[in-house]
Amino acid sequence: MICRDMPTRRSKSKSSSKNRRLNLSLATPANLWTWSRTSAGRSTWLGIGVTAAVITFICFIPAMGRRVEKPVEHVTVRFEHPPIWAGPSLLDHLQALGESQLQGTSLSRADLEATRDQLLSSGFFHEILQVRRSGQNEVTVDATLVTPMARVRDRHGTTLIDQTARVLPPGCGVSGDVHVVTIINPRYSRPTSPGDTWNGGDLSAAMRVLDHIQQAHWIHQVQAIDLSRYPATGSLVLITDNGSRVIWGSAPGDEKAMESLLDRKVARLDRLYQISGRIDQYHPGEIDITDASVVVKR
Repeated sequence: MICRDMPTRRSKSKSSSKNRRLNLSLATPANLWTWSRTSAGRSTWLGIGVTAAVITFICFIPAMGRRVEKPVEHVTVRFEHPPIWAGPSLLDHLQALGESQLQGTSLSRADLEATRDQLLSSGFFHEILQVRRSGQNEVTVDATLVTPMARVRDRHGTTLIDQTARVLPPGCGVSGDVHVVTIINPRYSRPTSPGDTWNGGDLSAAMRVLDHIQQAHWIHQVQAIDLSRYPATGSLVLITDNGSRVIWGSAPGDEKAMESLLDRKVARLDRLYQISGRIDQYHPGEIDITDASVVVKR
């Protein structure tokens, strides 16, 4: 009896395996879940995943790579919110500088970072917050330009400096309707490189005066600050656009005994401007505002 039973058991085992394979064809969630837990199911799903990954890599990755790596034929660089003092020639120069760096590149992150470094090294920028791709062929720069505080004229010509007396690069110009005071007759020579500070107590004194009067209503009438008297007397002279000379005297904080202080000098010029519309009152000579008690005309 034992021998007769053995074939019967093998027959049932084969029938059960066949039934399991047939049940898979029903594709019900329960059958798929049961089949997926078998060795054959796991192997099948693994093969499907690998095949899908290979197809994705072959079909899509090269196309994406070709699109990213394709260099642009033309690129436009624009600056967000440029200051009103920045003249068209300066903006055109900076745009050309950025475009020359990006021309022929794919505008990748590395290209944008290289452009940021190039612009910073030009000396025109106080900081660059971001250089980003804003269009297919457009790059936008969010940056702060170094602000000119004054012009300085010496025997070599005229150049712009910022509020710390650093010399701005050649070609840095301001818009025609923006008033910039010129400082003349500095004692020391200009620095050899843009970005370096122009030394000298006379220039520093003029910058301190300018810092306190640049927002005055009458600042457009101040054409220049003359430093020629400073080495001998420590005195500064404002030259108006009419050619009159206003003796300012010492820099703020350096006033001599019985000399008018900063607020008194500014108040006197405010008063002269209110009376006649001119801080020089159309006087062709000198107006001395250094005396603590009276304004003297010569």
